[in-house]
Formats: sequence, C-alpha cells, structure tokens
Amino acid sequence: MATASHLLRTLRAFHLDKPDATWDYLRGHLKELAEGILASPCVWDQLGPTGRIYADVREDLEEIAVTEPLSVAQAKATEVSRRMMTAGEWRALGELGPIMDIIEELSPPDSIKPAPQTLEASSPVVSGPVITFATLSAYYMEERGGDLKESSMRSVRTCCDILSKALGDMDMATHTRADLVAIRETLKEGRKATTVNKFMTQLSTVLTWAVDNGHIKQAFCKKLQILKGADSGRIAFEGAQVEALVAHANSLPADSWHRWALTLGAITGARVGEINQLEATDFTEVDGVLVMDINDNDGKSLKNKFSARKVPLVEAYGIDLGALKEFIAAADGRLFTHTAPAFTMALNQRIREVLEIETKVGQSFHSLRHHLAGALKAAEVPLGTAQEILGHSSGSITFDLYGAGRAVQVDRMAEALKVALSVS
Repeated sequence: MATASHLLRTLRAFHLDKPDATWDYLRGHLKELAEGILASPCVWDQLGPTGRIYADVREDLEEIAVTEPLSVAQAKATEVSRRMMTAGEWRALGELGPIMDIIEELSPPDSIKPAPQTLEASSPVVSGPVITFATLSAYYMEERGGDLKESSMRSVRTCCDILSKALGDMDMATHTRADLVAIRETLKEGRKATTVNKFMTQLSTVLTWAVDNGHIKQAFCKKLQILKGADSGRIAFEGAQVEALVAHANSLPADSWHRWALTLGAITGARVGEINQLEATDFTEVDGVLVMDINDNDGKSLKNKFSARKVPLVEAYGIDLGALKEFIAAADGRLFTHTAPAFTMALNQRIREVLEIETKVGQSFHSLRHHLAGALKAAEVPLGTAQEILGHSSGSITFDLYGAGRAVQVDRMAEALKVALSVS
C-alpha cells in the first residue's frame, strides 16, 4: 500500500526516507531538530496546547513504526524521534529538562577522555581567562545571526544584553546551578513570569550552544522556567468590545484604512503585522467567497512557517464586504502604506479611544486574535479547522486552497467563522 502523504512528509523531515542512512548520520540530523525545538519560541495563542503540533507528528511517527519497512538505524531514529516529540510538548509547557536530555543523548561521544589527574600540593593551579555570558552571547549571535530574521535577532540581542548585565563578570566556565537560580530570582523583580521565562530560554539556548561548541564544559540551565504564574499577559476582548470596535469601523468612510484594518482583524484574527503587509493581489474569490491570502510573497514576512494560510471573509457584525472589495480594488499594491510600527501604534491608539481603556491593561489589536480563538473554541469548531483559520496548522493538516476540494475547505472554514462570530 502506498505511503500516505502526511507520513511521507514526516519521513522526509526526520530523514527516515533514506534507507541507507547510518545511525551517525541520523543522529546528527536529529540533534539539529532537537536543538531547533529548544530554540523555537512558543508562538500559539490560547487555542489549545502549544505542543499540539508535536503530538500530531508523534502520531505520524507511531504510524510509521507500525507500517513502514525500517532498517536498524531507522528504527532507532524513529524511537528517538517519538521521544523527542514528547519532549517538545514538555518544552511548550516550559519544561526544558526532557528536550535537553534528548540533546545530550544525541551528542556524539567524546573520542578520547583523558584519565583524571591528581594535582600535587605544590603544583600551581593555572586558571584561564574569565568567560562571561556577554562573550558567549557575542559568539553565539555572530554564528547564528545569518540564520535569524532581523526582527528575531533584535529580540535575541535584547535578551542577551539584559542577561549580560545581570550575570556581569560571572565566569560561565565555572558557574553553578545556584548562580543561575539566583539570576532568575533577580530578573523576577518587577517583571512578569512570561518575560522571565523568555530570558531563561535565551540563557539556556546560549549556554547549550556554548557547551556544544566547546566554549564551556557544562551548563546548569535545565528546568529554570517558572511554571506557576506564567500565563500570557494578553487579554482577549469581550464580545461587546469587539462589537463596539466594528460598529466604530462601520461608521468610518469607505476609504478609511482604519476601518478595514479593524474589520479584517475582527473577522479573521490575523496578526497586525500580517494585515499591514496585505496587497490587493492577496484577495481572491473562490466559488463566490472572498478569501484573504496571508503569504510571504514579494518580500513579505511570516511569524513562522505555519502562518501562511487563506482565510475566507464572512459578513458578521454588519460588515459591508462590497465596500471592502471596492477598497481593495482602489489600492495600488499594498492596502496599508504605513510602516509596521506606525500602523500598530495608530490602531492601538484608536482601540484605546473607542473602548476607553488605558495602556498596559493587556488589551491591544492582538486581543482581536485572542477573542476569535476563544470564539472558535466556544462554538466547538473542530481544532483542525480553527488551526487553519488562525495559522496554527500542524504538520498533519494539508490545506491547499487551489488544489482538489478547495470549495469544501473554504465553505467549511466560512461556516465555522459565521457560527463563531455569531455567538461570540
């Protein structure tokens, strides 16, 4: 029986489609994947557990273990990969120990381990130069800078600067677990748990990289995440607030960019950056349904590879899709010409004015996305459909708008949005 397409993707992702691959080759690739899990931030919002993608891939691997012919090396890699996905789920909950254990397990053994030597009392102890976190993070950013987008690099640089100041002249070659715990407690002062966890993740990433590259011998950075009180500070809008925002948008002139930015955020849950980049060519009709295509064409950027998606636009809250089509038709290329910071700042200011809320209350344009996620969940929309709408699709979900069955998929998502937005 032919291998299913979703299994083929998983086989290729883990290089299990190479029957002649040696264990050393597979181990090196799996180690890169494990380090990628550690380095990847948790980006899902409030729709289900962040680790769902790892659960989906683990199910594929379990099916592969049952149905596919495997060599000894492939069988060993499949088993490690399954455990890696479980470790990924724990990592998504802030528990770094399991994925760190996988990385250590996959690290190549030392070829030669020198016998321990006993220093005589008269022998002087020669200490090397102090290796500070600032030095290690500089090496790390120099090597990895080419792999990261500028926006991601700015975030890494900011985290590393804060950590460097907190760690000061501490010698990372001789640091202890107590040292890192003390730094975590220091960073907790005046900061939310989610922010501290972001720092701890970056600290672990740099120190693990430093060990792997021989800059230091060991790192005591496992399980530093704060597990209690680490909920996101972002707060979803209530249904009445969304209705008020859309009512305000509907009252604006048909050529007002504020009107359509707020409208698209309310009915699609798209991120503010995704909306800011939209072009007229990103809107098409499929079997009479207007569809918004979020992509990385023509230099646009996505938050992650799962963000690419096509979302049907539905008439909710009295929105006039005909007027939206006219706004799109009148656009010369991009719908919104503001820079990303100016676009975000102006929309958040408008939201605060309409809803009469203060800054730093956890509500912003992104709260529209949280609201839609909650509305889809409340409407008992199947998880897979909701993931497709919000751009949280896992590797086991195939969605090709221009392939077979596109009308069924567009109709399914449109109906889900209609139900969710009518009961929200």
